Amino acid sequence: MTRGARRPVTVLLLAALAACSHSVTATPSPSVPESDAEPSLAAPSESAVALCDPGTICNGPVTGGDYVSEATGARVEFTLDDHGWYGLAETPGVGFGLFLADVDDAAISVLAFGGEYFIDACDPNGGTSTTGTTPAEFMAMLTTRTGITATDPIEVEIGGRPALQVDLTTTIEPECEVTGDPQIWVWTLPVGGPFDFYEDEMARVIAVDGGSATLILVAEARSVVKDYDHFLEHFTEVVETMTITPL
Repeated sequence: MTRGARRPVTVLLLAALAACSHSVTATPSPSVPESDAEPSLAAPSESAVALCDPGTICNGPVTGGDYVSEATGARVEFTLDDHGWYGLAETPGVGFGLFLADVDDAAISVLAFGGEYFIDACDPNGGTSTTGTTPAEFMAMLTTRTGITATDPIEVEIGGRPALQVDLTTTIEPECEVTGDPQIWVWTLPVGGPFDFYEDEMARVIAVDGGSATLILVAEARSVVKDYDHFLEHFTEVVETMTITPL
């Protein structure tokens, strides 16, 4: 999840689909165009803009303001403060990602869940299976993954939509260490690629019933991150500004 040598989970998911590098290097962000998308059910804020042009990694700062994305299959509107954010491009059918500029080894993902998950949490070549896409069904799959220790799901509301939330930690089990680059394989994305966790991560995961899609919000950091609480606080502030509208 760093923006350097270690493969960032969010970058791997989104940048790979854009046929770009796995690592993120801070470079000037492209200008953020005004969104010309027609509203579906709810009109966006007049100042809301898309994070980036689809298919383009925004490896630079994203200014504070109102933003909107429909990449997950539901309309997500949210506000960023001026704390210092880096955005990753929307990938239609997948979602988008964010970094805090002053926290390394940490990432925020807003992703779609289509119900397909890895049978073997240690082996991405072990095949996939499917489950339902409700928040409860997603959490039942997530919290039983080998190497994941999670709290009991609690009911929350995100953007006016019902959701379930857990906090988790990860430990690579001995049986997973023989696979070369050990990871905990969780689910496949609707448009290619995996979602996985690494060793010694801490994460808050929220599964949201978005009506037209199930959204998974993930705030994850390596356990070596000393300012995890600071990172989680800013994630929470963003989540509290969200409105989610079915398309």
